[in-house]
Amino acid sequence: MQLRALRYFSQVAKSSSLREAADKLFVTPTAVTRQIEILEHFYGAPLIERSPRGIKLTREGQYLAQAVQATLQELDSVKEKISASQSIVSGTVRVCAAESLISSFIAPAIEDFRKLHPKVTFEIEIGSAPHIAEVLVSGKADVALTFYMPVSTEAMQTHGCKLQHKVLMSVHHPLAGRGFLTLRDVAAHPISIPPSNFSVRQLLESAAKREGLTFDMRFIVSSLDVQKKLASLGLALIILPQLNVGDTVENEKLMAIPLADPLMGVVNVSLCLPRQRTLSMATKLFHGLLAERIDQQNT
Repeated sequence: MQLRALRYFSQVAKSSSLREAADKLFVTPTAVTRQIEILEHFYGAPLIERSPRGIKLTREGQYLAQAVQATLQELDSVKEKISASQSIVSGTVRVCAAESLISSFIAPAIEDFRKLHPKVTFEIEIGSAPHIAEVLVSGKADVALTFYMPVSTEAMQTHGCKLQHKVLMSVHHPLAGRGFLTLRDVAAHPISIPPSNFSVRQLLESAAKREGLTFDMRFIVSSLDVQKKLASLGLALIILPQLNVGDTVENEKLMAIPLADPLMGVVNVSLCLPRQRTLSMATKLFHGLLAERIDQQNT
């Protein structure tokens, strides 16, 4: 059995279709199918079920997926140990983070990290805090960075900071130029907000109930890029945490105004690692770099 077949199957197990798996592997769907057939012949059992809605693992496929994940992680660990013995840091760091923390923390840290360790690759997944916690605990991520990380006995917060929520808007918006804004100011205008499983949405709804306010949630959008586009066009306000140090707004058509509210004013950011799991050298070094950036926000 070839290692390629196991790696292909590992990606299939994380995908909703063979086409999606092939795209992630940069090969054709036929190549993926061929490797799956090799494994099914070797084990003497079907490993996936196909339907018009996509694919799912059979019971036998689920058994193999668990074993393959552990095997590949161990093989990657051995590779990294060999590289480390040659003073070369390599391997893959899997990061799961809130989307609004990518440009402020993750991307700058990766830029600095790759100057020192160009052989390291990164897998980045975004999502809500519950999803990030699930991915970290399940072993599909090595490092997590999010807001209000759910408490888990299998994950530990190593570093944290508090960021201030600000209201982002077009420079031509009627509220532009204010020194600060209240929730009552925000409630008078359309806003763009993520789905209800995101912490900022939950905080806003709690604050609205407390203040007796009704917000015009004109746009329910999970994509941060789409939210920023709506704001830059003057169609909506968005509420996002901004860095305490080095605070910038990427799009010159947007401006950020502090939100003065005891509940929505600040948000907790948590950098987390899995408990009782051996971390690769690349993961340890990248975590250390992220920790430094987070600590800078506490000065």
